[in-house]
Amino acid sequence: MNIEFTARMKDLLGDEYAEYESSFAEPAVRGIRINTLKRPNEKISGICLSQSPFARNGWILDPACSVGNTPEYLCGHVYPQEPSASFAVTALDPRPGMRVLDLCAAPGSKSTQIAECLQNEGLLVANEINTPRARILKENLERCGCANAIILNNRPTELADVFGEFFDAVLCDAPCSGEGMFRKEPDAENQWSVNHVLACAQRQRLILEDAARCLKPGGILVYSTCTFSPEENEQNIAAFVAGHPEFEVIPIAASGGRNGIDLGFNTALTRRIYPMDGGEGHFVAKLRKKGESTETGYSLLHSQPPVKEALEFLNTHLERPFPYLYVRNDTVYGGTHPFIDCRGLHLIRHQIMLGTVKNRRFEPSHALAMSAWGELNPCFEMTEEQFDAYRRGETLRGNAEKGWMAAGIRGMRAGLVKSDGQILKNHYPKAFRIR
Repeated sequence: MNIEFTARMKDLLGDEYAEYESSFAEPAVRGIRINTLKRPNEKISGICLSQSPFARNGWILDPACSVGNTPEYLCGHVYPQEPSASFAVTALDPRPGMRVLDLCAAPGSKSTQIAECLQNEGLLVANEINTPRARILKENLERCGCANAIILNNRPTELADVFGEFFDAVLCDAPCSGEGMFRKEPDAENQWSVNHVLACAQRQRLILEDAARCLKPGGILVYSTCTFSPEENEQNIAAFVAGHPEFEVIPIAASGGRNGIDLGFNTALTRRIYPMDGGEGHFVAKLRKKGESTETGYSLLHSQPPVKEALEFLNTHLERPFPYLYVRNDTVYGGTHPFIDCRGLHLIRHQIMLGTVKNRRFEPSHALAMSAWGELNPCFEMTEEQFDAYRRGETLRGNAEKGWMAAGIRGMRAGLVKSDGQILKNHYPKAFRIR
């Protein structure tokens, strides 16, 4: 390892450094979360080993198992996540009905975890400044089936200008030097330097300021990183609280990791997670904004009149209707939260794009088929062989009702097909197909 990094870690860990160093001879810990929007939190045979200590629906992954090509992952029933990375949302403890912001959200592991906690009640705003990564965030939230998420692509300061004191809870999982990723991603070590650590710490302080502006009085702010450097962790928290007496560091009720470094301002109440603690590396601080919570209003988007063809399709094919619809230029959106006006922010997706009306016919979207809210019926149940063909974009054969339907496997929805009674045209998104 880098000599300078090694010296810093020896100062941090003292007698425990040898145990930390020896952890690099062991494989990285891998985990998944069960998506409780779509299935109960139960052990999946052949995938899960034991329950994770860092999240209620987290499991340690069997090292011999690859999840990325399983129906469970492709249908949004599980999400791969390094176990200790889930602890930030566990500390945040979002509840159904809350307004929650994930300020630095891509690729979506923590946003999908928040969505599971909200159970499609309340509002999740997931923001990512990098446009390609924001699109990946959208894909992951759609696969998860979340029906109450706004996905934005803005700088944090732009978001704070629009959503000042709007959220009950804010997660600030700040970009960092990634020291906790060295065992999992050895290339991350090649990018490390003290100057990089200091540059990250400076950027994090600016992001933390914007996160604070978004939070209601009485609300909870969780700041997290996947690094060990005090400059990016406890020093940032101490400096922030020193400049913001309206904030206080509070204990994290959940177990996991060890106490942070005591630099005053209750920074010892923060948590550090090292490889020796059952994860890869994470830092989590929980802060409360003093004061009484106030209700912040919002303006709604003005929808065009509902399209008859869309309403007929949705009323016929959905197990339960979406409480809210929004229509613009023959495109229909649905969700479980009113469609609020984001006032000039760069909107990637507002809840679920249900489909479009073309030539007086409604064409449902892949996102509708993946939704955990209004389950699409009927469903053509595929065999394992048909599922592989479906992922390749091939046409399927089978007796089925005419028209649009979900395509599923083992009771899980994978996407859409359109049947003429015997031939099922494949509507799996081209971007997701295998060759």
